[in-house]
Amino acid sequence: MNKKQRNLKSPDWKRTLLVTLPFAGALAFWQAYDGIIPLILRDTFHLGDTLAGGVMALDNVCALFLLPLFGSLSDRCHSRLGRRTPFIIIGSLLAALLIPFLAAADRLASLPLFFAVLCLLLIVLSAYRSPCVALMPDVTPRPVRAKADAFNSLMAAAAGIIVLVSISLVVPDVEHPSYLPVFLIVSGIIVFCTVLFAVFFRERKAVERMHEESLAMGIPEEEIELSEEGGQEKESDKTVRRSLLAILLCVFFYFMASNAVTSAFSKYASQVWGAGGGSFANFQLVATMVTLVSYMPMANLSCRIGRKVTTYIGIGLMCLGGFCVFLTHGYSPRIYVWVSIAGIGMGTVATTIYPMIMEMASEKTTGRYTGYYYTASMSAQIITPVLSGAVMEFIGYRYLYLYSITCAIFAALPLIFVKKGNTVLLKDLEIGDPEEVRELEHNKVLTN
Repeated sequence: MNKKQRNLKSPDWKRTLLVTLPFAGALAFWQAYDGIIPLILRDTFHLGDTLAGGVMALDNVCALFLLPLFGSLSDRCHSRLGRRTPFIIIGSLLAALLIPFLAAADRLASLPLFFAVLCLLLIVLSAYRSPCVALMPDVTPRPVRAKADAFNSLMAAAAGIIVLVSISLVVPDVEHPSYLPVFLIVSGIIVFCTVLFAVFFRERKAVERMHEESLAMGIPEEEIELSEEGGQEKESDKTVRRSLLAILLCVFFYFMASNAVTSAFSKYASQVWGAGGGSFANFQLVATMVTLVSYMPMANLSCRIGRKVTTYIGIGLMCLGGFCVFLTHGYSPRIYVWVSIAGIGMGTVATTIYPMIMEMASEKTTGRYTGYYYTASMSAQIITPVLSGAVMEFIGYRYLYLYSITCAIFAALPLIFVKKGNTVLLKDLEIGDPEEVRELEHNKVLTN
């Protein structure tokens, strides 16, 4: 087996880097959004935790309807730039323009202006989020999508680290700090990522290259655009339907668990640990850096033992870290360890769960299946900020993590019924022999 064939065990890293840039820009905003918006709602507009949770859920209410719509629209787009690229470029640049106005509304203490800007921004973000995520499987051969998705998460974490460092450094511990510098940094990250993407990435050529690599991996031409289950455009197979539903339930409860913490962490840290100003970001910064290092090892692990087992491991780490935080009263240096363990768990599940869904999608339906994924995740993120806010307001802040653990346990239960999408594609396989690959695929030797 020559060097070129061995390289087929990994994605084209340059192409993968360019594909992940828009997603990293979007996640930079959500990092700032989850950390700063709850503080604005509490300190500037004086909203209670339950009502503030409802406001934090607005982005997901909007996305619930718009993400599947724009995912489907991008599936049917046939521009000279490709299917996803027009949505990504226009949406990201408009988002970068709108973001600083959130800080302006905060300084003016104008709730109507804040809501108007927020709603418009959420519509713009939804217009390109599904196309952005669907682009990765469009240009990545199926056997290496787990690694590409892990790199996608790694890039998003890197952007998040920049935002967390910015929050820690430029948000002072005063009664009403200005968040404009942070939001300007976020807009700058989005513009930088979008410009690099627009200049150096060509979607149509990348799709053609993916076809060539798939052929080299032994995937027949007629099967490249088909799903793992033979290219069914509808979920007619009962096993596929059951597996898809089970994975989506796992996605739902995973986001019930993770978003409960991420959307309220800044308030939790200030209330329970006494973290003032932007110091709450220090906890998240350490956890994010540890999680970033874990992405690729956990992706490699999923290729060897299967995505389902790896997802169980991730959920277990979420519960372990969260339970240790729950048992820790007040500030302690051990908190950095506990939130890092929980972060690794969250990152592991995020790395494995989306590729499981994509294994059951065809090239023509990646946008629609991405829409399914976001419908499940956004539905959870509509409900959980309100429920977790009520838990903090009426039971106590400390019980936030106990609530998250409960949701994580519910996320593990549906995985019992997952029979498809758990393919181990690179285990003990020397890629480069098409006949060997076909035989293994047809005999289902590679499927857990």
